[in-house]
Amino acid sequence: MSTIIDMREKNLPATCYLFKHSTSCPVSARAADEVRAMRTDTPIYWVNVREQRELSNWVAAQYGVTHESPQLILLKDGKVEAVWSHYAISREPKV
Repeated sequence: MSTIIDMREKNLPATCYLFKHSTSCPVSARAADEVRAMRTDTPIYWVNVREQRELSNWVAAQYGVTHESPQLILLKDGKVEAVWSHYAISREPKV
């Protein structure tokens, strides 16, 4: 079962997933269901982009990933390994 952590600070572990979610978007709601259903030992950090715009912007700047929502980012050893957005987000992400 996956561990989902609400992101509160501008700090992420070297290896994790980061899910950027819009609470007002039906596509993002579907993606959120997929993320909740993921089976992984890698922690999943969650950012609500409308309510946490500063954190969302920090992620884009820190990791050089153009903002999209919904968006799932895999970090490995502090670097972006893979990025999925919209309907590409699945409970079984392909790396």
